[in-house]
Amino acid sequence: MKHLETLSGRPLHPEVAPLCEQFTKGEIDRRSFLRTLGWLGVTAASASAFAGLAPSTARAETPKSGGDLRFGCAIQEITDPALSTWIEASNLYRNSLEFLTYVDADNITHPYLAKSWTPSADLKVWDFELDERARWSNGDPFTPEDVIFNIERWIAPDSQSSNKTAFSAVEKIEKTGDHSVRLTLKRGVVSLPEQLYAYTCPMVHRNFVKDGGDWPKNPIGTGPFKLTAYEVGRQAIFEKRADYWGTPAYLDKLHYIDVGTDITTQIAALSSGQIDIIYRASITDTDLIKRLPNLKLLTASPAQTIVMRMQVDKKPFDDIRVRRAVLLAADNAQMLAVAYRGEGTIADDFHVAPMQPDYFGLPPLKRDVAAAKALLAEAGYANGLDIEITLGNTQGRWEQDTAQVLQQNLAEAGIRLKLNVLPASQYWPVWNKVPFGLTYWAHRPLGVMTLDLAYRSGGAWNESNFSSPEFDAALDKAMAIVDPKARSEVMKDVEQILRDAAVIVQPYWPKRFSACSVKVQNFVLHPADYFRMDQVWLS
Repeated sequence: MKHLETLSGRPLHPEVAPLCEQFTKGEIDRRSFLRTLGWLGVTAASASAFAGLAPSTARAETPKSGGDLRFGCAIQEITDPALSTWIEASNLYRNSLEFLTYVDADNITHPYLAKSWTPSADLKVWDFELDERARWSNGDPFTPEDVIFNIERWIAPDSQSSNKTAFSAVEKIEKTGDHSVRLTLKRGVVSLPEQLYAYTCPMVHRNFVKDGGDWPKNPIGTGPFKLTAYEVGRQAIFEKRADYWGTPAYLDKLHYIDVGTDITTQIAALSSGQIDIIYRASITDTDLIKRLPNLKLLTASPAQTIVMRMQVDKKPFDDIRVRRAVLLAADNAQMLAVAYRGEGTIADDFHVAPMQPDYFGLPPLKRDVAAAKALLAEAGYANGLDIEITLGNTQGRWEQDTAQVLQQNLAEAGIRLKLNVLPASQYWPVWNKVPFGLTYWAHRPLGVMTLDLAYRSGGAWNESNFSSPEFDAALDKAMAIVDPKARSEVMKDVEQILRDAAVIVQPYWPKRFSACSVKVQNFVLHPADYFRMDQVWLS
């Protein structure tokens, strides 16, 4: 422990010693050890050195500087990054705007604009030290005033950002030095540093609102690239900053090109050399990508999913017997096998993934069509029930294929399900308004982070209108626990409450696919689709 304290250079949180002991005894794995110590302000390098796990820095090739990389993705309208609802859009401003922390592909949190942080024993007071080297592209230093401006704006009473829910525990933020700030919380939140890397949390300049509140029109940033062109539906161009405060990027230019939503067209552009990377590939495209010699198929197993959620305050879903009938009639295994070729993990209708460290494995909900029919009859639908689900194929046709399997499943119980398929552009404006909808939810490192946004009473993205003081209290308890094993045990109650309420059919966790040219090096398919391009290079 003295060795670790020397490496960290700061007082250690009291939970660090027990975590080190658990790791030494083999009671927690390497990733849980590193990520939990990261939350508590111990860098991955210090934790790794303490545990004899110093990461290898060897590369297969020496990176080359220079070159222009072309990335095929949607060029969506961006004004205020804190109001973003599409991760794809965040990967544009991520080149110019930076975050207080950085979460890598292993979900381990690292310093970024904040070079260190120290939580209090009860996790209610967090002191952040900012990197004094950081400067905005207009020459201004990055200061505590920038951090205070951003966080106060996120949690303001009139805030429309999902950050208002994610950071609802923040009670006060104050400047404590020329390069330091303190966050005081109403309740302990162990994962606060990890949450600060959510795609809605980039630091914008303290004069952002004063200067118009439209980032592409005034693209000041602290990042390694500067925005030089932005045309919605066409392109975005970023050029390397010669005056960047940190480690310079390898690439000279990033050219994001909107090649349309058709994946086949995107793969054709990739194969012909018009672009170098595509944002996402569908399960149905993997065979083609594997056959093309100049392409690399990229795969990952993130905690991404779709949920078919029912609004608990809208008929007929205000009757829990109807909702439970829908769950009992659904066949999650069949949906995964048919709609996604089995390329994923079966889910259990409580929106926490086995790959998330706070997961508790509840016994699977057994399909029971007879019980579903009995519940419907008890609810007054002895002759069956007509309902409609709205969806937008926002991630691909597999969403509709999944809904069609559910349609067949429910028919066996006498539930006649109609599919209302909208274009993605028409679905997103109504995604949280329709009584029964199918929505894609992106990966988050922790289950509690998703549950906080999606199911907490009054949450910013609570599309089901679910409200349970019992659930909220159990979630609060889980979010304040440091010990990974103890947190998982508490999550049993959180997951059980949600599943017993029969709010969602959440069938599976699909694998993630993408592709790039063989000349693209060090492009990592981050589980959350958060792509930092500063270390990418072209061979």
